[in-house]
Amino acid sequence: MLQAQENPSVQVISRTQQDRVLLRWAVDQPQAWKEANTLGFLIERSTISRNGEAVVPIEKSMLVTVPLKPQPLEAWETLATQDQNAAIIAQALYGDRFETSSPGEGLGAIYAVNEELEQRFTFGLLAAEQNYEAAKLAGWGFEDTTAKKGEQYVYTISVAQTLEGTPIIENGTVYSSLDDFEQLPKPIGFFGLFEDNHANLSWNFNLLQELYTNYSIERSEDNSVFEQLNAAPIFSVQESNGLNGTSLSYTDSIPNNKTFYYRIKGKTAFGETSPPSDVVSGKAQENLAFSPRITRKEIPTDSTATLFWEFDQKGNDLITGFEVHRANSDAGPFEVVKKNISTTARTTTISGLKRVNYVTVVALGKNGVKSESFATMIQPIDSTPPLPPIGLSAALDTTGILRLSWNKNLEEDLKGYRIFTANNPDVEFNEITSKTHVSEIFIDTIPINNLNEKIYFKIKSEDFRYNQSKFSEVLMVDKPDISPPSPPFFKRYSSSTDGIALQWTPSSSTDVNSQIIYRKNNVKTDALWEQITEIKSALDSTYTDKSLQTTGSYSYTIIAKDKVGLESSVTDALTLFWNGKEIQEGDIKFSGIVDRELRFINLSWKMKDMSIVEYRLYRGTTKDDLKLYKVIDGSSKGYNDTSLEINTDYWYGLQAILNGGRTSPIKEINLKY
Repeated sequence: MLQAQENPSVQVISRTQQDRVLLRWAVDQPQAWKEANTLGFLIERSTISRNGEAVVPIEKSMLVTVPLKPQPLEAWETLATQDQNAAIIAQALYGDRFETSSPGEGLGAIYAVNEELEQRFTFGLLAAEQNYEAAKLAGWGFEDTTAKKGEQYVYTISVAQTLEGTPIIENGTVYSSLDDFEQLPKPIGFFGLFEDNHANLSWNFNLLQELYTNYSIERSEDNSVFEQLNAAPIFSVQESNGLNGTSLSYTDSIPNNKTFYYRIKGKTAFGETSPPSDVVSGKAQENLAFSPRITRKEIPTDSTATLFWEFDQKGNDLITGFEVHRANSDAGPFEVVKKNISTTARTTTISGLKRVNYVTVVALGKNGVKSESFATMIQPIDSTPPLPPIGLSAALDTTGILRLSWNKNLEEDLKGYRIFTANNPDVEFNEITSKTHVSEIFIDTIPINNLNEKIYFKIKSEDFRYNQSKFSEVLMVDKPDISPPSPPFFKRYSSSTDGIALQWTPSSSTDVNSQIIYRKNNVKTDALWEQITEIKSALDSTYTDKSLQTTGSYSYTIIAKDKVGLESSVTDALTLFWNGKEIQEGDIKFSGIVDRELRFINLSWKMKDMSIVEYRLYRGTTKDDLKLYKVIDGSSKGYNDTSLEINTDYWYGLQAILNGGRTSPIKEINLKY
């Protein structure tokens, strides 16, 4: 199935020198590369900043008056004879044939032509990375010597689109400034391994791959005068896999017992050479031709072992003796447990054995080279079990996924663990591991929808001799609560001037943590339920709502909430009517002002926030003969009395009538007209 490729484009890089900007570019698809070499390249420089200030509008200038194209073949002769990379580029551009398989006929001929173009493209660009002068000769590089310090540029490399029907090749851009000049760093991560008659040298290519495209390696016999070893540049053709991806290596054949010094230098795509790396030195030494071979072992006691080995007698004159090395595993690390064993000895006894021992016999060469046998395991008779595991902890989620963990046992011969569980700590525990569990983390799924609120675990550790420890301490795990508590229900209520008193039967669930009461004001349209209290007790069963302010109908409901926040269903709503609070004389503010000029007395009053149906106004000439004078609407806040006689004392009384017929005390005042 055919797949559409992305449009070809120009890929461009730059490198800042102290007085110029170096540019290198390449087209990233073979056919487009071929077309671009015919058309040539244009370079536009955009100045975007000068001395820290943005350049508006951006200044643009063309750095070439005609497209850059590969120079004619005769112009390559001198450089091609000096450098193989230049010869490869010239061959890729102008050669009649480029090494490839036989074209054949039909489709084979088409494939061969495509393959030849692919090779010209690949080898041409690879060679251009190794020689910047050749890249400039091919029209793939340029030096901007007109760049100035304090200015920042964006360079755009484009293909001169002059041929009708030419495929579109997208431009390439790169930022650069003389202010960004930095000295090249020395290569790092260089090390060497010296063996019999050769030195293996290696370094990490990816660490500085953005700077160096290839390397040279140099050797010295006196750490003063160095000579280059490689005739061709050393580079990587592998795709980068990050900082730790690709190592370059070089093997140098050298005589034994002589010190040599090595260093490497990196080379950029612009022909610059880095400072040398740190020097690596060493000497090759002849390998010991003979190696010990352990043939037998005996274990006379729990703490000692006798080893028997073979070693060719011809090697006796090449060694200073033997050593025995020991480790806890065959991977090491090994340590010396016995030394100074004679060159003629073929058996020795070691002591201080541990539960598991891996031992080797090492022949010590006179030239400092060692020859080591394969490791053999020695395990004394062991009837001592490991210690019980400690540090048990567990997490159990609402889906039943259990994660059990504990501290790692430190016994060297530890094989693993056995895990046991029960629903009751006083009964026999059942093992849930069918074989030895080798990790300190155990994950399992357990049922949580049963009547048991807790589950218990114990663990044993086990060694390679199948000795099992005693049980660990019991770990109790609470099962997650996924069932909401049962709801409480109201059983009594009463209403008074203080508020509404509620009494209920609490939830029957044992894990209730609190009880929440909600109230709704039925007088209001579209009223919502609001929480009025949360009682932090599962046993309390009474509450008086003293927060009521206005007379009217109210509904109540209650829920129970458990320790994990699960809430019960709500109880059936209880709807009650509250007549309001008792009005005290001090709740009424009543006053009057005498206006003899306009011939009236202005009476005004103010009540606390209560629902008043009407006011009753009383009047008399003495306190004791007050009689009902006027009935005034409950929304009124005052009254002007004009039925007056001059030089008369008037007594007034005000009484509020509330919903349900409740009345306030009569508030009295005395005024003289």
